[in-house]
Parts: sequence; structure tokens; C-alpha cells
Amino acid sequence: MSKPFTPLTRARGFTLVELMITVIVLGIIATIAIPSFSRLITSQRSRNAASDLASAVTLARSEAVKRNSVATMAASGAAWTNGWAVTAGAEKVRGYGPYDGLAITASGGTALSIGNDGRPGNGGQTFQVTPSDTAMADATICVQVSGTGRVSMVSGACS
Repeated sequence: MSKPFTPLTRARGFTLVELMITVIVLGIIATIAIPSFSRLITSQRSRNAASDLASAVTLARSEAVKRNSVATMAASGAAWTNGWAVTAGAEKVRGYGPYDGLAITASGGTALSIGNDGRPGNGGQTFQVTPSDTAMADATICVQVSGTGRVSMVSGACS
């Protein structure tokens, strides 16, 4: 007795050609997306450093008022890109950084002192956060500290 004829069932899955075409299309899309993604990362790195500067000034103000004494925000080492620390008296309240791929320049040197009234001791100060990549100059952010201690962030270079 012979077996009855059964039609062939179609195999499930992908063929090698379909898989290769999918991989090639994904590679092309990734090649197009990577430059935009690196631009996003650089821009976000600038925003994060500027936000950290603003929050550090706000923390120094609140610590100065809370303790009724002078609080200081000072660069770690010779440059702000190495990070900075907020201190109140001899106590280090919080440290920030370091920040790679950025240039942070301050108008008032490497330290900012805040008096017990919440105002900067040396008047207003600005911090300019610029990406090291000169092609990304449009990601520059200026953190401004007014003479009253109010902190604001503005896109673009400090004036």
C-alpha cells in the first residue's frame, strides 16, 4: 500500500535573501541617523552642564541663607570643566562634574561666593557652556547669575 499524495507545505521563516536585504536597509538607515544622533548628544551634554551650574548656584544660595553664612561654589582645579563643588563653611555640600567635550568659561574666575542674604558677593556673573566641537557652536548656553542671585539660562553666547 502506498501513501496518499499530500501537497508540500510551505516552509515558514525568512530566506537568506530577505534577511540580507533587511540588514542592508537597516545599515543605510543607521548611517543616515548617526550624525543627527551625535549632534543631539552634544547639545544635550551642554544642556546638562548648564542645568548643573544653575542648580549649583541655587543650592549655594539656599545653603547660605539656611546657615546664615557665606557659601561658595568653586571650580575643581584650574578649570570649570573639571567640575565644581558647593561648600558652606568647611563642609562640602555637593560636588559636580567633570564635563568632557565642553568648555566652561566664567566671567568671575574660578569661584563664586554667595552671602547670607542669597546675593553673589562679587555681583552678577555669567558661565558660558560651549561644546569643544566648533561645528556645534549653536549649542552654546549662557548661565547668568544676576546681582540679586537670580539664575537664568539663555541659548547662545554670553554678552
